[in-house]
Amino acid sequence: MNSKFAKKYAVLFYCAMLFVVTASASGQAGKLDPTFGIGGITTMRNVVTGNTNFFAIGAVAVQSDGKIVVAGGVPGQNGFTVPAVLRFLPNGVPDKTFGANGTVVLPNRFGSYGSAAIQPDGKILAATNDGVDGELDRFTSAGKLDSSFGSQGTVIFKFSSLTGIALQPDGRILAGVQSFIVVGARVARLLANGSFDTSFGTNGFAFPPGGTGTLEVLSTGEILVFGRLVSRLTSSGAIDPEFGVSGQLMAPNSGHALAANGDILAAGTLVSDPTVPSSAFATFAYQNVGIGDPAFGKNGGVSTTLSGFPTITVAGLGLESSGAIVELGTAATRSLGAFGLVRYTPQGQLDSSFGSGGTVTTSFGSSIATASAIAIQSDDKIVVAGTLLKGELHGQSETALVVARYLGK
Repeated sequence: MNSKFAKKYAVLFYCAMLFVVTASASGQAGKLDPTFGIGGITTMRNVVTGNTNFFAIGAVAVQSDGKIVVAGGVPGQNGFTVPAVLRFLPNGVPDKTFGANGTVVLPNRFGSYGSAAIQPDGKILAATNDGVDGELDRFTSAGKLDSSFGSQGTVIFKFSSLTGIALQPDGRILAGVQSFIVVGARVARLLANGSFDTSFGTNGFAFPPGGTGTLEVLSTGEILVFGRLVSRLTSSGAIDPEFGVSGQLMAPNSGHALAANGDILAAGTLVSDPTVPSSAFATFAYQNVGIGDPAFGKNGGVSTTLSGFPTITVAGLGLESSGAIVELGTAATRSLGAFGLVRYTPQGQLDSSFGSGGTVTTSFGSSIATASAIAIQSDDKIVVAGTLLKGELHGQSETALVVARYLGK
């Protein structure tokens, strides 16, 4: 089984000529990390012949030992995407101690993981964001489903998708739940064994008025929920009336990420010209009570375009130890997709020490790149995961998984 699997999901390294990097020649921060993969990039392709094969990337996280976990989906034997978790060593090589040659696949499931989190004990949580039922799975550090969690490692949310995961310091687990048949979104809280925490909200569920998406647990125990609006819940699952307007505030258009560094940071895509396909990175800062922070950027926000790439689709937000803010997105033209990064100071100004005037783009030859997830290592290196769409013979196409790591300082 392992050898057969290894053939189908063999790791192929692209040569240095495959990609072109646009970055500052003078600053180190923002350059691809030469100690990772080949020239800072690791790729993986599925080699099942006769199929159109597509990877889906939902999340990337870094373990305390520096190993990198990527959650998403891989092409299954039936032609559908099935959930998968991959783990790489700090140098970008697949970790063969995890699953089968670095990859765990659930071949009898359907869909892909859209979010993931790593517990302090090294166990990995991953949640599906598509399929008929939402599934929250927990894996041991060796890549086995953890039988002590839920039912044989899985908690199922019927007729729902899961929008995000967050961990509380006491080991309880938060999950954003979007039902397909019930009006309204929910946040569920589970105990460490996967049972519902009935002390939270109503029978383990809270109902944020602005919908659900990314979740963030604050040091105060309060919970931020980033959906159509940003909502704040108390630690017991009630709407916090002291936040914003009736517990919620407006979020940027197409918001996709949420983080907190004293202020609340919300990142999304800003349409800069409604008459043509044109958009920009956007980051907004709010004070803890939910009002705009006038000391951040310009009137509480900042937006950035990328030269040569009229369309930006934001994919994630990360914070470095200095408080610097890194935003990830797909930078696109009509025929090209690239990884795009922008870094701001804690005050919301472009960081000129990063890349070229605060921005970095990475293109991959004729392949169309889509950026999906970002994580910041403890040493401030920036890990980005996504996919490459590559045309194949006979008019077909397939994707490759790609992980890139950039220097943070």
